[in-house]
Amino acid sequence: MEHDTVSYDRDFGRLVRDRTQSNIPVKGVYGPADIAGLDYDRDLGNPGEAPFTRGIYPEMYRRNLWLKSLIVCYATPEETNRAFKKYIAAGQTGLRVLTDTATLSGVDPDHPLARYDIMCNGNPTFALTEYETMLDGIALEGIDFESANSTPSGSFFTYVFLVALMEKRGADISQLRGTNINDPIHAAIVYGTPEFPPDLARRVNLDLIEFGIRNTPRWHPCTPCGYDMRDAGLTSPQEMAFVIANALQYYGDAIKERRLRFDGFRPMVFSMSAESDFFETIAKFRATRRLWARMARERLGATTARNMACRIGIRTAGNSIYPQKPLNNTARVTLQVLAAVLGGVQAIDPSGIDETFGLPSEESRIFELDLQHIIAHEGNVPLTADPLGGSYYVEWLTTKLETEATRLLDEIDRLGGMWKCLESGWLRQQFDRTTTEIQGEINDSKRLIVGANAFHGQDGAISRAIVDGAYKVPPDEKRFGAIDRVRKLRQTRDQDAVTRRLRDLADAVREQRNVLRPAIEATRAYATLGEMVGTIRLAQGLSFDPYKRIAAPEFLEHVA
Repeated sequence: MEHDTVSYDRDFGRLVRDRTQSNIPVKGVYGPADIAGLDYDRDLGNPGEAPFTRGIYPEMYRRNLWLKSLIVCYATPEETNRAFKKYIAAGQTGLRVLTDTATLSGVDPDHPLARYDIMCNGNPTFALTEYETMLDGIALEGIDFESANSTPSGSFFTYVFLVALMEKRGADISQLRGTNINDPIHAAIVYGTPEFPPDLARRVNLDLIEFGIRNTPRWHPCTPCGYDMRDAGLTSPQEMAFVIANALQYYGDAIKERRLRFDGFRPMVFSMSAESDFFETIAKFRATRRLWARMARERLGATTARNMACRIGIRTAGNSIYPQKPLNNTARVTLQVLAAVLGGVQAIDPSGIDETFGLPSEESRIFELDLQHIIAHEGNVPLTADPLGGSYYVEWLTTKLETEATRLLDEIDRLGGMWKCLESGWLRQQFDRTTTEIQGEINDSKRLIVGANAFHGQDGAISRAIVDGAYKVPPDEKRFGAIDRVRKLRQTRDQDAVTRRLRDLADAVREQRNVLRPAIEATRAYATLGEMVGTIRLAQGLSFDPYKRIAAPEFLEHVA
């Protein structure tokens, strides 16, 4: 009888790092001396009190749990509608709308370059008809929407479509609730879509902020986004600094150029990432709130606690979802969601455990909702606000992250602000350097990824089921149905009404008026997203098509 012999590798019982995911060195033990300079009233405060390190509400989740918000997007608006209703019944409390790559680029499904971008990363939401079907039977006044689109056209038109739909239904748009990732600097780095050049993106961004503040007071018209930047490889201090710097840039411009008062704005919302580094993630959210409270007061003139507070919505780290041993992804998502709750965030969108293989399956989505229910109702984690407050390590790490982010903010100021940092290439340099360093550490096994570069093992039946269960890209005939729908829309709508409304939109652009109301009216007349983007571009002296592949339709020739 033969026997296999195995030897035990004692390195398996040792840590390979003595620093956080953001390369912050960590000691073995922390004590009172490490937080000797911390002043409770100045640096912590009670939950619900400035500087909001310990949370923005006095009892945090005892009164209101975080929003359970999932990105839901399928091949057709009918599929998406059915999924929304199923997940709402399962406990989803926030709807995340995500459009496909073609829509994010400002073109319609029948654009010659859009064919294989249809349904890539989201829904083909090119006109009001798609929203009418996608949100049929869902009360728009009773739920929080989160626009997960950050490109200029994506963020702008998601808001426009939602407002237009409410008005079509006879609803009061002042009751629209939710957030808008309206962050063109982030979009330029992450997506680089050409539909609105920087000057035009900046103008549309300010138009949306101004209109949103004045007409939809329950809506956050600008949510700087750190998620994709962090997912691309930035450190926690970089993520903090860049979202805060973008907020200071956009709202500073709005105050100066649109004569708005910061104390009249809704509390700031940041979209951020929850990572697998448990304590760094918790400390990051605490430090972000404290740093923002100081920046809002010093840089924007906030005088009320309400406007020094910030809400944080997160998505768990997409770059932590690995195809190797996919069952492990359940542990990663659980760890990240728990860190987000302990860090005091207001909305959570877990990454799908199977999203490396396709869109998350319905079972995966239900699991991600149930995971949050278990943390809340079985784990009793929300019973008290900031249960880790006072931890020597957590308080030290919170301060360390704030210090590093402040250093970056000072450098951004020295360089002239975020638009200048984008223009000079400094932002891109930050990305490239950090991403290269992190990937090198993974390749050299200085960062262990279980199942990918360490602790390899066999995938079993459960892992295979996860792979097989993911929602795969549907057949072309189903995806390309969006092309037929946009062509049918153009044939059946009132073309004269569309032409009039697009002319009004062009006039608003040329006359330097806010373009939101004309865009809403054009949407209600069933103008398509590509037509509206093209109209704005023509009125700005640009080509109709951002990719210069198609000419403007005849009814738009006057605009040029």
